Amino acid sequence: MSERKQRGEDLQPEAQAGEPKQKEKNIFAVAREIEQREKREAELKERERQKKEAEAAYIEREKYGEKLAEDKRELMRLRQGLIDESETIREESQEEKHYTIWQKIKNFFYHSGWWLGMAAFFAVVIVVLCVDYFSQVKPDVIVMMLAKEDSLNMKSVQMSDYFEQFCDDLNGDGEVKVDIYYIPVNVEGGNYFDGTSTKLMVEYHSAEAMIIIGNEACEATIVPEETLVNLEEIFPDNPCVEEHAFLLGKTDFAEKIGYTQDLEDVYLGIRSVQDRSFATAEEMQQSYDLSYPILEKIIHDLTPEETE
Repeated sequence: MSERKQRGEDLQPEAQAGEPKQKEKNIFAVAREIEQREKREAELKERERQKKEAEAAYIEREKYGEKLAEDKRELMRLRQGLIDESETIREESQEEKHYTIWQKIKNFFYHSGWWLGMAAFFAVVIVVLCVDYFSQVKPDVIVMMLAKEDSLNMKSVQMSDYFEQFCDDLNGDGEVKVDIYYIPVNVEGGNYFDGTSTKLMVEYHSAEAMIIIGNEACEATIVPEETLVNLEEIFPDNPCVEEHAFLLGKTDFAEKIGYTQDLEDVYLGIRSVQDRSFATAEEMQQSYDLSYPILEKIIHDLTPEETE
């Protein structure tokens, strides 16, 4: 007995020590249950609220649909003359709204912004093109170069600078400018289909470019015996002149423009006055009268002194 009592006495403190832990666990469990219950109740209330809102919206849509259907039937009766007036359809007089200037401006840009943007874009493009066009210096003379040497075209700036020494301000813009218009040609005489023949046709049928730089490559294309002036009749004693051509290879023209290759059969010439598709004989004559003095000065400058 004493041993059992002793064991009972020993066990009793352990049981008593475990009671607070059990109570503590029960408290947390109860708290969780309360929290879960409140959460479920909140979810049920939210579902109920959403259900009521959905039912109210459905009822409202049904009423609105019924009203539209009734208004439609009433409108049909009015149009068909079955009734003279309707109690459901009435013209509601709306009061005229008054806007401030700022509100009117905002409203205008709001409704017209897209096409205003398009208009502004095209206006900017037009202004840029106009500024570029009117700011460009227009040439007083255009020299048309018909040759197969692309390397000679690389000296276009130097040729322009040289020719400008003998040119006056013909268009009255305060500046002297000579443009070199390069049109490559082949030896066969223009049997090519890359758009070059079209450029040549347009230029050769206008009166803008009277002075030309050519060689054998363009002989069959422009037929110089028929389209160029015979310079031998004008400069009979000039050894650099052969028929329609002032031969640049016999002069120091290459040195003057910094051209290191042989000019061979490259020559200067001037077109004769003829009726053209894009120019009349009168227009050709005006261009000739402006261009010939320049050609004459160039010939006198390039002809070797001992042979003049």
